[in-house]
Amino acid sequence: MSFVDLVWEPAFHVRLGFGSTISRSEDGASFVLKNAHGSLPVGPYTPGFEAGNALLIEGAPLAGLRDAVLRSGGAHGAGAYMLWLQGLCDRLGVIEFALVDEAGECAVILPQWEAFVPALAPQAPAEEVRLDRFACLRREGEAWLLESPLAGCRFGLDELGALDTPLVRRALDASGFLASTGGETGPRRRALAQWEFHDLLFHMRHRRGWHRDSFGAAYPFIGEIEPLPAARPSWSGERIALDRAPDAAGAEPFASVLERRRSERVYDLSRPLGLRDLGALLDRAARIRSFDSFPVANWLGHSTRFEVTRRPYPNGGASYELEIYPVVDRCNGLASGLYHYDAEAHALVRISGRTSAVEALVAGARIATVGEADPQVVLAIAARFARVTWKYRSIAYAVILRNAGVLYQTLYLAATELGLSPCGIGSGDAAVFARATGLDPVIEGTVGDFILGGPPRR
Repeated sequence: MSFVDLVWEPAFHVRLGFGSTISRSEDGASFVLKNAHGSLPVGPYTPGFEAGNALLIEGAPLAGLRDAVLRSGGAHGAGAYMLWLQGLCDRLGVIEFALVDEAGECAVILPQWEAFVPALAPQAPAEEVRLDRFACLRREGEAWLLESPLAGCRFGLDELGALDTPLVRRALDASGFLASTGGETGPRRRALAQWEFHDLLFHMRHRRGWHRDSFGAAYPFIGEIEPLPAARPSWSGERIALDRAPDAAGAEPFASVLERRRSERVYDLSRPLGLRDLGALLDRAARIRSFDSFPVANWLGHSTRFEVTRRPYPNGGASYELEIYPVVDRCNGLASGLYHYDAEAHALVRISGRTSAVEALVAGARIATVGEADPQVVLAIAARFARVTWKYRSIAYAVILRNAGVLYQTLYLAATELGLSPCGIGSGDAAVFARATGLDPVIEGTVGDFILGGPPRR
């Protein structure tokens, strides 16, 4: 179904998305679209379009918009207006479609994919046909929002009861929100069977193309919330100064370090990990080298300065939200317990001794290797989430996970160069970490864990 075909569907009322307006530019030469993201020219000013734009504010069937322009701008103008509206919908995503039955507006369809055009199934599906397992219903402001990573639009609803109205069910069926009675077939069916709901939604929402959400470095909270400092405020416990990496480190060719790098889970117990080893590794991989700041601004014109650091591993936007918490089981020169690595001072700060939560973190790392490793130190990698969510839209958590992967590789290479045993693990207990530290998991919580031991056993 094409955009022009909507002239035959009076149930769809075409209108500008919430918060958007179209007006004539100050010099009178063009139309300008204004919304929360700023102002954008959207084509030369055409007097005949004004009649349609007046209806576009509240919304009207596409045939009504066409006829309004037809009366003032002729057939040529009406055709040009239809193409112009299609561009606003396809390229800019600022057109929404109110679904209207005899009782009034029952839902709003919000296109997410480029060139998406709403449609109606020939008839309302049977009552036993329900929402697909990938559909998600949540609150957005005062309304309900229904979305799915497999559908090209979202549905805005004032009342949940609207989901059962025949017109809405016809639109849901045509848009791919309902579980098909026959089900998917072939390779697609097998692929979808292996996706979990949250993984597919996350995958489709953190890259462009499958949604119209604000994307990238938007800085939406400038003027409302202060950004977190670049360096985490220090814990108040006992401080233990760390040694720097030895001068001889770095002499081995990089290609050789890459060749030797592997996950090591069995250690030479005659040479256990020591405090000096831990200090050298953290110096190589995670120490703060310097501070800087730069001006940032959002689409509303609000501005501030964003403080950043420089460290040995790359990080998206130089946010450096990741914090390292060594969980020590056995380390020469260091009592067992939980510590925080102060990357600015290159020191450890003791948080607790060997509590049950500390033992559970070590045991969890052992289980993650199916009992193959007996961890001497577990580096719990936590994120101060607001360092990234304050800046980015849509991609914030994906950026954090990528940063964690980069830190994993840096720890691997540094440990290999220093002759230690590194092993990144794919699971960890964020709830136990929260209990061990007392941190609120939505403010600062673990996103990765890394096992460290002394030299590997050969």
